[in-house]
Parts: sequence; C-alpha cells; structure tokens
Amino acid sequence: MTAHTWWLLLILTVAIAALIYLINSRLRVHPFVALILVSVGTGIAAGEPASKLAGSIEEGAGGTLGDVGVTLALGAMLGRLLSDSGATDAIARALVARAEPRRLPWLVGAAAFVIGVPMFFEVGLIVLLPLIFSVARRMEAQGGTKGSPYVLLGVPAIASLSTLHGMLPPHPGPLTAMTGLHADLGLTLGVGIVCAVPTVILAGPVYA
Repeated sequence: MTAHTWWLLLILTVAIAALIYLINSRLRVHPFVALILVSVGTGIAAGEPASKLAGSIEEGAGGTLGDVGVTLALGAMLGRLLSDSGATDAIARALVARAEPRRLPWLVGAAAFVIGVPMFFEVGLIVLLPLIFSVARRMEAQGGTKGSPYVLLGVPAIASLSTLHGMLPPHPGPLTAMTGLHADLGLTLGVGIVCAVPTVILAGPVYA
C-alpha cells in the first residue's frame, strides 16, 4: 500500500467520524445534509477538482439509488402493509400471551426480531411501543421485577430492531453495502442472520 492509499483510508475514517458526529451531536444535522457536507469535504481532501465535485456526488448518489432504490421502496411498503393490516401486532401479542414474567424479555426480543426483518427501525419501534408499555405496566402492577420493567422489555426490542436494521437487507445500510461489494443476496441474508442472533441475545435480554 502506498502513502496515498493510507491517506485515502485516513480521509475515509475521518469522514465517517464526522458524519456520525454531525448526526448524533447537539447540532442534530439532518442525515441527508450531513452526508452531502461530508461528501464535499471528503472529495476536496482526496484531491477531487472543485469543478467536478457536483458531478461526482450526483453520479454516486444516482448510481446507488438506481441499484437499491426499488428494493428500499418495496421493503418500506411491505413494512407499512404489515403495520396497517395488524399483522405485526398479532405476531407480537401471540408471542407474549400467557408468558411468565422472566420469559417476556426473550419473547419481546423475538417479536421485534420477526418484525424487524421487513420493517425499518423507526417503524418497528413505533409498532412495538404500545405493546411494550402495556406489558410493562402489567409487570409493574404484579411486582417482583428487578429494576424497571420498561427497560427490561424495551432493551431487547431496540437490540433486535437496530441489529437487523444494520445487518440484513432490505434495510438501507446492508443493501447498499451488498450492492457496492456485488455480494450475493441469499448469502448476505444467511450470514446476517447468523451474526444477528447472538448479537440480539447478548445486547437484548441478557444485557437487560
């Protein structure tokens, strides 16, 4: 690897850190605006002529959207159909019905896992929140739960949804990475699930 390659890797690392900071700091920059700002800064730092920056960003964004846009739209539509039809609510309630309190975090995590495959993180969380709060209130009324029942049930749900959002298509990140690397969809799904299951268990019910 040449010195120029290491310089580009350093620029990439700084760009990713800057993007995360802009989105998650007190500035609360919109993700799209933050992405554009970081892209411009990365291009300039990498030596891209200013006159070609707009064309490069347009070509890169257009190419990515052309590859994954339809799949993302269909995935969002599927998630909305599941939500509006009540299927997700039925799945979740079936998993937690007649369960012992100590098993509820595991069942809520499982429900979130099933719902999180086709649904984006935000949509899945909105769908699950009413169920989480109602079950947590029931656990609180019964007593005998160490700590907050809201945390006990909320953490597994968030762990499942966020893990799947980051590891499995048709979620934006994995789908974009899969397209950019020309990876096989079936293999990506298989490896993603294998990696997601222990991650969800450790970051969800065990941690909670």
